[in-house]
Amino acid sequence: MRYFFLIIIPLLILSSCKNKSMKLNENDLAQKILSEEEILAQKEELRLKKEQELADSLAKLPKGFRFESVRKTDASNPPIVIDIANRMDSIKEFKLSDVAQSIEYIKMQNLPDSSIANNINYKYYMTDKHIVASNLYGIHLFTKNGEFKNTIVKNQLSGVKYKEDQNQVLVYYSEYAKIGGSPNVWSRGGQLYYNYRNTNTGQNYIMEVDCSKDLINTQYQFDPENPLAVSGAGKVLVDLNRGQNKPFKAPYPNGMSSFSPQNTYQYIGIFTPDRNTYFSRRSRKGNMLEIFNTKGDTLAEFTKFERLVNFKARAIRGFDYGTQYEKDGNYYFRSDYNDTIFRVIPPNIIKPEYVIKLGKHKVSKQDASHPKFDLKGKIVPQEWADGKDFIFIELTADDNYCPNSRKKKSVRMLYAIYSKKNQKLNFVKYDPYNYEMDLLENDIDGGFAVWPSSYMVNRENNIMVSLLGRDIKEKVNSDEFKNSTAPAANKEKLIQLAKTCSDTDQVLMLVK
Repeated sequence: MRYFFLIIIPLLILSSCKNKSMKLNENDLAQKILSEEEILAQKEELRLKKEQELADSLAKLPKGFRFESVRKTDASNPPIVIDIANRMDSIKEFKLSDVAQSIEYIKMQNLPDSSIANNINYKYYMTDKHIVASNLYGIHLFTKNGEFKNTIVKNQLSGVKYKEDQNQVLVYYSEYAKIGGSPNVWSRGGQLYYNYRNTNTGQNYIMEVDCSKDLINTQYQFDPENPLAVSGAGKVLVDLNRGQNKPFKAPYPNGMSSFSPQNTYQYIGIFTPDRNTYFSRRSRKGNMLEIFNTKGDTLAEFTKFERLVNFKARAIRGFDYGTQYEKDGNYYFRSDYNDTIFRVIPPNIIKPEYVIKLGKHKVSKQDASHPKFDLKGKIVPQEWADGKDFIFIELTADDNYCPNSRKKKSVRMLYAIYSKKNQKLNFVKYDPYNYEMDLLENDIDGGFAVWPSSYMVNRENNIMVSLLGRDIKEKVNSDEFKNSTAPAANKEKLIQLAKTCSDTDQVLMLVK
């Protein structure tokens, strides 16, 4: 009996400690969750207070008042200079584990409406509590676990065809019509915003959706008896036409255009930072940015200095389209052939956040646009992804990126990573003439290489990669995956995921 008690007492103590530890961990976890909720609530309270202060100030302005447009540098917090010109020889080998620690895959629940095609990868956006998935066919709301919650808008299209084998959207203007939303969305607190357009009626709205509510009575189909009724969720926040709707007219009625869906994901032409103002980069005056109140009155205009002057060439060469992205509820942009990335502060300030120092490699818009100007030695920024610890920069050198330059191997693709912590830029070791090579090699689970675009960084600073089930199946069966030296346990998780996926399943890959 003595030995029995000697054994059982430690077991009881261990069991008691374990239960106490579990309770402590549960309490700690609950406290942590509560703290995160409190932080979000405090941020939202502060945001709403500032929003109301601006609303009160704008309400006191006389009709037609315009602010002085201010390009403001904060002396205590100057813009970060990213020195491309003097770091060209700083080349380093990078793998995914150099910029990330782990990968999570979220399998998105299939849409209950089987009439919505599922052959184009989603563009993902994360709010505080939801995942928003959008593409050519509409916008949908999911939980953070990938469970379907609501359809925001189901796009109705005509004269539009998607060629899956080429990943190209073809638009035939003689038949073109669209009723629905742009794939680019943004949010504040529990509110989601999107740009709704009806080309038949000319309606062009910024819509506001309360994501905390079920969208039970949402109308998704066009009603010919009520043509101005919005075919989508939410309420109109801004009428971008100010009631002057004009049906869409193509500049070339018998023409067509083609583009990859991902090209539309990068462009944010309209944005509301609050309920008082909105920005537009679709300027008829050639400005690089215009700020309006919600009635459409101009509050501030920012002149674009990169313009063509006495340009006489019959053709124009264009390959720098600037940068625009949202981060932490703020709007950032770089105008084409400009070297500064600005943060917009309504109602009338743009603040330089980053300056790309190109030195002798910089090219003006005037020269770059002329098809006979030799671009040898010139560098132009392209992609830009702003993460928590790193900025990922893609550049072209020596020529514009097009089928002819790729065929001639006259254009170099350069990739660089700027460390915010070390304040250093390094170019990625890479064959600049290999236009098919994927970066960065995935040594975490042997799966997909990752190089983010601006829209792929979420508010938690994770990189979001959009995949289809067929992509995952092909990857785990590839020699590249089989020969990968990534940890076997991580590779096995990806193999098991592939077994559960159909070809058309949508999967969100989160690189953390």
